[in-house]
Amino acid sequence: MQDGNVVRLTAEQIREILPQKEPFLFVNGPAELVPGVRVHTSATFAEDSFFYAGHFPGFPLTPGVIIVETMAQAASLIILTMPEHAGQIGYFVGIKEARFFKSVFPGATVELEGRFVAERHGVIESTVEALKDGVRVARADLTCTFRSQRALTDTDRQSRPAADGAGV
Repeated sequence: MQDGNVVRLTAEQIREILPQKEPFLFVNGPAELVPGVRVHTSATFAEDSFFYAGHFPGFPLTPGVIIVETMAQAASLIILTMPEHAGQIGYFVGIKEARFFKSVFPGATVELEGRFVAERHGVIESTVEALKDGVRVARADLTCTFRSQRALTDTDRQSRPAADGAGV
């Protein structure tokens, strides 16, 4: 599985590491990464993905928010493959400089290139680019924090403050 510091993950291993599940797991690998440093992986957006029915009828496009979520999932692999973060969940706390350059159509495979930038007070910043056929389609600077997973009760869900951030 490892070649020096480089880790290669199969799609199945990615499914085990990322907390998202179908239909909201978009990174479908494989991946090559250096834990805590960088990641290269991919996502193929199936033509029958749930979001194409309404975005947009007759001219389906992959929504920008789905592309950003996909980039965040790729960036999470950089951190979740580190022993101290194994099994955790990444929560968005910020998205900066998100830019979309080209449309992503149903059936497209997008390559994702991400790298760790900095960590301050438990908040991790990364930058990710999405490319289709070598052409940049999107990029963003993402900040996340990582926490242990736990089951939420109905009471927790109702009283959970919005400031916890959105799950990656």
